[in-house]
Amino acid sequence: MSRVEIQEIVSSNDNDGVKIDQIAKVRGWFRPEEGSYFFAVVQDYLKEKLKLEDAAKKILTPIDEKIAAERLDDVNFMDLWFSILHAARRTHYRDADIHISIVRLVAAFKEHSIPNNAQYNYLHNEQTDLLMACREAYNDQPTPGSSFEVENQAWSNLNFFLALLVREKLADNFVFAIWAMRQALETPHQDDEDSTAVQKYETYVPAAAVWVFGAHHALFEKQEDLTPKDKKHGNPGRGGELWKGKAEFSHARWNFWKDRFAEIATMDGLSEDTKVVAKDAVESMERAATFEKM
Repeated sequence: MSRVEIQEIVSSNDNDGVKIDQIAKVRGWFRPEEGSYFFAVVQDYLKEKLKLEDAAKKILTPIDEKIAAERLDDVNFMDLWFSILHAARRTHYRDADIHISIVRLVAAFKEHSIPNNAQYNYLHNEQTDLLMACREAYNDQPTPGSSFEVENQAWSNLNFFLALLVREKLADNFVFAIWAMRQALETPHQDDEDSTAVQKYETYVPAAAVWVFGAHHALFEKQEDLTPKDKKHGNPGRGGELWKGKAEFSHARWNFWKDRFAEIATMDGLSEDTKVVAKDAVESMERAATFEKM
């Protein structure tokens, strides 16, 4: 992989979406297949060339036909989900309406009933391979010190979309929120030979903040002890060095995250953009915590 090649992409006059497409190829991110039918449909839908029902029909009809022909193995569910996830990754999280449009496409898939073949509706209701695709895409995260700003942005965009899926009860991606918060807020970042503390915060903080923006009250009300019952199963909900509590979703951990965002919002050396997103996260968390009372 050539950093020079990435630099040339970043320095071009292309829009960020095109840059993210090109970087995804160079970096080897999980993404739609070359010439993907599904990705073309998703793009036409987002460009308003297709209405939601028409886009859903173009996606679902060929899947239904393969299922009816007992050719389920020919359905490339992963390409469908990577098409949707990549569309979200190339869309700025501040463009929330576009992200919501993509979410509606996922909802249309989940709610679909196969004509004259209802026994296979579970393939849609359970959103076959979606969680697997989310996990794969989540691995394509930037590296502080070697990634460029547009890559950090793509990472935040993806996290925002995953948070929306949680809010709309379309995917159980809650653990990704802990991973994002642990990386950004529960770790005392320091300078090392690969990157500075500032670069680490610049990379990780926006991706954590968008979980507050996207999942919002759903994240606040999530209360769950994640302490593993069997040590062989790992501890995905564990805290970082700064979190002294249990592996859990709790109001105590939520408040810790809020305090850390507030601290980072005034941290010396950070860009104004990162300070603003941290401050916005604090305000969003305060609104989420009072949501039920309004």
